[in-house]
Amino acid sequence: MKAMNNKDTQNMITTKIQGTDFTYNKETHYEKDGHIYCKTCNERIDGKPIPMLDKKLMIIRNACKCDRDREEQEKLREKQIEQDRLRKNCFISKNQIAYTFENADEDTDKEIIKKTKNYVKHFEEMRKDNVGLLLYGNVGSGKTYIACSIANAIITEYSYNVKMRNFAQILNDLQKGGFTLDRNEYIEQITNPALLILDDFGIERNTEYALEQIYNVINARYLKARPTIITTNLNFKDIEQEQEDIMLGRIYSRIIEMCLPLRVIGLDRRKIQSKEKLKKAQNLIDE
Repeated sequence: MKAMNNKDTQNMITTKIQGTDFTYNKETHYEKDGHIYCKTCNERIDGKPIPMLDKKLMIIRNACKCDRDREEQEKLREKQIEQDRLRKNCFISKNQIAYTFENADEDTDKEIIKKTKNYVKHFEEMRKDNVGLLLYGNVGSGKTYIACSIANAIITEYSYNVKMRNFAQILNDLQKGGFTLDRNEYIEQITNPALLILDDFGIERNTEYALEQIYNVINARYLKARPTIITTNLNFKDIEQEQEDIMLGRIYSRIIEMCLPLRVIGLDRRKIQSKEKLKKAQNLIDE
């Protein structure tokens, strides 16, 4: 309820309702047949008298339709502010805020859109069972776009905390932090959200240190029983195969256990867009 200003105070008058004092704003309400009504929606705002400890009566002010509408609008505004904050903290790039199912182009894999929309629809159950997704496919097939669309939809539908990062970025953060960075705390922050999206798995350096950190992140999600979505250019058959490297084998084993594999089929959008831009530039130069 908003605070009254001087004008509101000047417009306040007190009358008797069933012998009990009741104060209202004469600019926004009116008195009729011993009761007070809203001038806009005409709903009565004075409730039943309630006896107090000193045996005096007090009349509670009821919310009219206008009050309820204002309260609903305020809730929606607060929800939008919170979701904007969640999106700002979620994505690697501001451009990814616009990556939604609704904005997907005609070439986007329709079957994947259908399945990932259903994942969002049933996210509460997926979350309960710790089921994530492994989005795999060729370079430029739209895996990152689909992952961002899922993140945006989860924030819109559930207002959950979602974080999207890639392993190369995580490894750089850990290395740059040096001795001043508490690595356990950093991994705790990265792996704490309701949904974690790890983009471009497999492009990072396969050093012993890198594999150890990758395993720490994925295993932390596993132990917390929280769903993880991973995008990769790797073939799922390669992930399924037994690995000579023990650490890599442990990483792949966790991914297979946690994530439902979905193949994303599509043309290399980056290559197509690059050709279109170069063709446009060439036409301008040739004028």
